[in-house]
Amino acid sequence: MDATLVSLFTDRAVALAAGVEAALLAQDAPHYRSAPPDERRGRVERLVEVFLEAVRAGGPAAFVAHVRRVAGERAAEGYGLTEIQHALSALEAQAWPIVTGAGGETDVVVRRLALVTGIVGRGKDELARAFLEQKERAEAEAARLVRRLETLFKGTEPPPDSQ
Repeated sequence: MDATLVSLFTDRAVALAAGVEAALLAQDAPHYRSAPPDERRGRVERLVEVFLEAVRAGGPAAFVAHVRRVAGERAAEGYGLTEIQHALSALEAQAWPIVTGAGGETDVVVRRLALVTGIVGRGKDELARAFLEQKERAEAEAARLVRRLETLFKGTEPPPDSQ
């Protein structure tokens, strides 16, 4: 754990969340823009909290688990993959200046940026995986329904002509 990095993000958690929210409102993310402000803010704050948990742990596990859960929820709500990607990219874009602005030796700054990018990157990987799995499930269900319809209509004959 990098105590200085944890402190940097903890001290700026509110600003970090506000920056992510502002970025989402500026992006092509209609579901985030139309969400009630308290709900949107709460979701962004939770994303930042889980990101901080991952920074404290020095690895992406908590963040990845959160992204997997959220991906399913947002997909069920009609959010597109790119909308959720915007949230993760916005988080990373807000975090980088915090790290670089704190300064320090180049090796330390690069290591911190690598941790940030590693956490968010693993989250993006999990997001893609979750969306692809959901797409595969939906396609399988659609194929099952088509087969069922074909079975239902198989062998049926049109009604006789009533001449």
